Amino acid sequence: MKLDLKILPVYSEEYAGAQIGEIHLLKHQVETWEAFGNPEVDVIFNVAMTGDGKSLAAYLPVFQDGKAAIAMYPTNELIQDQFSALPRYEERLGITLPRNALMYGQEITRIMQGRDITVRLNAVRGLLRRNPILLTNPDLVHLIMSHQYGWDYLRKELPTLLSANFDYFIFDEFHVFGVPQIINVMNMLGYLAINYSEKPESRKKFVFLSATPSKLMNTLLQKSGLCVRTVEGTYSSTEKEGYRRILQPCELELHELSQERPIEIWVEEHLEEILSFFRRYPNSKAAILVYSVATARRLYARLYDFFEKQHGITVGENTGLTYRDDRREALKKQILVGTSTVDIGVDFRINYLIFEASNAGSFLQRFGRLGRHADFDTYHAFALVPRFVLERLQNELQAESEVDRERFNAAVRAAFPTEAEFSGYTRRWGVMQAAQVLAALQSEGRKDANDEFLAALTGEYEQLYGWPEQPIMPKKLRQFQYLQKNSPEIVAELSSFRGQSPLSCAVWDVDNHLKTYDLFFLIANTEIEAMTEAEFMAEVRRRIQVRQEQVYERDFRDSLLYLRIHKYIPESQRLVLGLNMDLGGQPQIMHQALELNGFFIQEPVFTWRDRVNKSLKAKRLVCVFSAMPRAELKRKLNLPALFPIQCVQDVTGARYSVAFGQEALLLDSLFSWQRTGQ
Repeated sequence: MKLDLKILPVYSEEYAGAQIGEIHLLKHQVETWEAFGNPEVDVIFNVAMTGDGKSLAAYLPVFQDGKAAIAMYPTNELIQDQFSALPRYEERLGITLPRNALMYGQEITRIMQGRDITVRLNAVRGLLRRNPILLTNPDLVHLIMSHQYGWDYLRKELPTLLSANFDYFIFDEFHVFGVPQIINVMNMLGYLAINYSEKPESRKKFVFLSATPSKLMNTLLQKSGLCVRTVEGTYSSTEKEGYRRILQPCELELHELSQERPIEIWVEEHLEEILSFFRRYPNSKAAILVYSVATARRLYARLYDFFEKQHGITVGENTGLTYRDDRREALKKQILVGTSTVDIGVDFRINYLIFEASNAGSFLQRFGRLGRHADFDTYHAFALVPRFVLERLQNELQAESEVDRERFNAAVRAAFPTEAEFSGYTRRWGVMQAAQVLAALQSEGRKDANDEFLAALTGEYEQLYGWPEQPIMPKKLRQFQYLQKNSPEIVAELSSFRGQSPLSCAVWDVDNHLKTYDLFFLIANTEIEAMTEAEFMAEVRRRIQVRQEQVYERDFRDSLLYLRIHKYIPESQRLVLGLNMDLGGQPQIMHQALELNGFFIQEPVFTWRDRVNKSLKAKRLVCVFSAMPRAELKRKLNLPALFPIQCVQDVTGARYSVAFGQEALLLDSLFSWQRTGQ
C-alpha cells in the first residue's frame, strides 16, 4: 500500500527594495525586523516555512541595528550549525560581525582549560559580558534566570548580568519542546517583564522561530499581557515576479510502516532501488532519518557493508551515540543515517530522503530537510507512516496529481491523531515551576526594593497561573517548600528545563570513544561489561594527558554506572523491570507521582546484571505506575508514540506500566485531571 505524490515547489515573496549586500530580503524577514522595532511589541513568532530564512530574520536587529542577542537552540548540533553559518552572513551581507561565541557544557570546559580559568562561573560571566551574539541552549539560560546556577551572590548576579547584556532572546525550533519547557520560558518572560517594568527603554524582546505556538503558549501569553506579533511567510507554488524559490519540487512516496514491517526491513527490500538512484544521479546525497539510535546503528552497519564496501558510496552515522567529530564528517557522506540530532533544524544538502514519522510535527520537520538547495537535478522522498495515516492521506489527496506544500502540510496535520496536550500539567506541576523561582528569590534574603520585585513577580505569576479572586502562589510556594524537604527528586525534575538524567551511564563505546548514555537503552541494545569508576576515570585522564580526544572528567563524574560496550546486538531485547513490592496491594500509589528506589533489571538476563542492579536499586527515581498495559495506556490517553513507558513486574508476578522522570509528572497530570475533573 502506497501513495505517490508530486509536491510542487515553494516561492516566497520578497520585500520590494529591501536588499542588504547581495541578499534581497523576504517579506517575512522585513516584517519580523519591523515588529522588533515596534516599541509596543514584546514577543514575535516567525512561523515562516522551513528553509525560508527565519534565522536571518531573527538576527537582523544584531546585524543592522547593533543590538545584542542571546540565541537558544535545542541541540548542540544545531548550536554548532548556526555558529558556523555566521561568517556566511558576514560575507553575503557585507557586514562585520560583532564578537560572538558558544556557551554550553563542553565549550565552557574548553574555554576554562584554554584560558586557565579555575572557576566555571567566571567563564560563564566572561561569555555573557563580552559577546553581543551568544549561542547557547535554553537549559543553561533557564538555570541562570531561575537563580539555580552558582552559589551565594552569584545566583543573584548572573540573571542581572545576562539580562543587562542582551537586548533580546531568540528561541529557535521552539515547537520541539513540551509543556514543562513552555512554562519555564513563560516564567522567564514574566521575570524579565517585571524586572524592566519601570525601564521601558531597556525592555527585552523575545523572538520565537517555530511552528505555530501551542494552545498553552497562546493562553499564557494572553494572560501575561505581553504584546505578541505573529509573522508568516507569503508563498506561491508557481514562479512569479517578486518571489524567490526556497523549496524545490519533489516526488514523494508514502509507504506503510508497522511493527511487522519496520523501516529496517523496508530499507533492506529497497537497497537495489537506492543503488539504482545513485547510479542514475551519481552526485546525489541521501539521508535516512529514524527515531531509535539502535535502529540507526544497525542501518548504518548494513548500509556501510552494502554501499561503501561493495559499491564505493560513502555512508555516515549521526546519532546521540556518534562521536562529535564523526557527526560532522557524517554530513559530508553520500548517505547519512541519523536521528533527531540532525532532523531538528540542521541544514544539510540532500536530494534523496527516507524517513519514518509517528506524528505530524516530526513528519513535517523531516520532510522539510529535502529540497532546500538547488544543487540537484531531481528530488525524491519516501515517507513511512502508520497505515491509518496513509489511508487518510489517500482519501484526501489521491485525486490530485500535484499538491502544493501548504495544502500538503495541512493534510498531514489532519491525518495524524491529536496527541495529549497535558492541559492539567500547568495547574498541577507547572505552577510549582513558578514557585521554584519565588522560593529561590526568597531564600536569597532580598531586602528593600528587592522585596518589591519579589512581590511584583508573585503578582505576575498569579496573573499567569491563578484565578480571579483566588490567589494561589502563596499556597503553591508553601507546597513547593514542603516538596523540597520531602521529595527532592521531584523538585529536581521540576527545577530543570528538560528533566534530570538519573540513569545516565558513562560509556566506553565500540568506536573507542567515551560518552554518556541511558541505561535502559544500553541494556536492551548492547552487550556490556561493567567497569569501576576508578578504571573508567583513569582512562579519561590518560586520554586527556596524551590528547587522544577532547574529553573532560566532569562529563563522567556521578554517572550511575561505568560500562564498556562490546557490541550492538542485531535486534533490541525486551526490557522488563522488577520491584520487590506488591503493587496490587497498594492501590493508593497507582496513577500518581512518587519517589521510589528498589527497581532492578529482570529481563533480559546478562552477565553483569547483578552489578548493574546493585546500582539501579539504590537510585531513587520519580515514577508513576498504571495497571494498564503500555499499548492500552498510550491509546487511552493519546500519548505520543515515543512517550517512554516501561514494563515492571512486582513481587507477585503481576505486570504494570511505569514512567520515570519528567514524563512521570506529565503522566501524573493526566491521571490527576481525570480524577478531579479539573
